[in-house]
Amino acid sequence: MLDQFLPELKSNVRLRMGVALVFAVLWLYLILVMREALDNSAREYRSTSIKLGKLQSVMQQGDWTERLNAAKTLQAEMESALWRGDTLGLAHASFQDWLKQQMQRAAVSRPVISIGTGIEEATGKQARSAGIDDLWKVRAKLVFDFNPESLNKLLGQVMAHTHRVAIESLHITKEPIARVEIVASAYFQKSDRLPLPGQ
Repeated sequence: MLDQFLPELKSNVRLRMGVALVFAVLWLYLILVMREALDNSAREYRSTSIKLGKLQSVMQQGDWTERLNAAKTLQAEMESALWRGDTLGLAHASFQDWLKQQMQRAAVSRPVISIGTGIEEATGKQARSAGIDDLWKVRAKLVFDFNPESLNKLLGQVMAHTHRVAIESLHITKEPIARVEIVASAYFQKSDRLPLPGQ
């Protein structure tokens, strides 16, 4: 086949121009690919240089012990604000009892408390990587007659409690009877599991 192609190439001007054009296009394509690769390498080099410079400046800072102590203090404060629960059922009961006491202290009338069935347990790869796979989020819905003094007192008690309670929503309806609906949530830290007998 090559024996037939070479004489044809020598005798046919168009074929020679076509082959030359193909080689020129390939050569141009290779130059463009190499230039793009060179640009990518230069960008990557600049990015790595910037990251290295930042890392070196961070390494030169000498207050790592202070930062560690501040982080541990903050972690202890955050963990002390969490509720504790041995089981999800006990967490529900504990939160419901506490809310019932707060509503009685605030003297709300016709209170109704319902613990949500859509309780969220932090699970999954993202939760484990964030270190929150030992929490339960318990929600409660509070409904009672609207009285500004009782509502303010209840909200003040909830916010002043040592364990954090989040008010997710607060809705006041006027008709037919002025009622308040509050959705509150609390995070419970799962208690450490007790060792099995014989361990």
